[in-house]
Amino acid sequence: MTMLLEVQGLSKNFGGLQVSSDITMSLKAGDRCALIGPNGAGKTTFVNLVTGALAPTAGVIRLDGRDVTRLSAADRVRRGLIRSFQVARLFASMTVREHMELAILQRDRRTFRLFASVGRARGLAAEVAEGLALMGLEAVAETTVGSLAYGQQRLLEIALALVMRPKVLILDEPAAGVPHSESQRILDAIDRLPKDLAVLMIEHDMDLVARFASTIVVLAQGKLLCSGTTREVLADPRVREVYLGSRAHAH
Repeated sequence: MTMLLEVQGLSKNFGGLQVSSDITMSLKAGDRCALIGPNGAGKTTFVNLVTGALAPTAGVIRLDGRDVTRLSAADRVRRGLIRSFQVARLFASMTVREHMELAILQRDRRTFRLFASVGRARGLAAEVAEGLALMGLEAVAETTVGSLAYGQQRLLEIALALVMRPKVLILDEPAAGVPHSESQRILDAIDRLPKDLAVLMIEHDMDLVARFASTIVVLAQGKLLCSGTTREVLADPRVREVYLGSRAHAH
């Protein structure tokens, strides 16, 4: 099966400081992978390297078999590598529906003026309705984003990411800041994502990880500590020491 995302020997130095060191991992269609590690493990740096926000010092990144290591972040988005942002970049005064419409128009590089065509307008409405239904947001379509519960804003972020037609979707702590009572809604929505999508979720909530992920990649101090099935990784004594141990000390 084609690997949708392949990362080989990825390293990043800032001057003499090595923040990512020789990281190798891959995702194929349908994978549900969690990226975990203690604070300062290099998770955000790794994602910034993969998405093109940072240039690597060494290593190769392939998307659907094509080398994208030197491509811009925008080019990677066009090729299907999409990241939902941990901090909502939403417009408080716009409605949920308007956000979806704007995202589709931007994707297709069209403007509202072109929607004189009834057929096109219908197509837009149908795609918006489908995206909102997938994330369970139909009831708040006409609500301004500033009035939404925080969990609903996170669901809208995922819906907007899906509009970009990803092959690989990176979910950056999708339940961060969401009350525990609402995190189940986010998990349910993630369960409804297209089955052929490769999903990488950066997460620190181990309950969420155990319920979402079929595989886990663990980073520690900028290096790949281990990877494997969820059961293998959560039972690995090195993970318990580095990850759970660091949490125990933190508390």
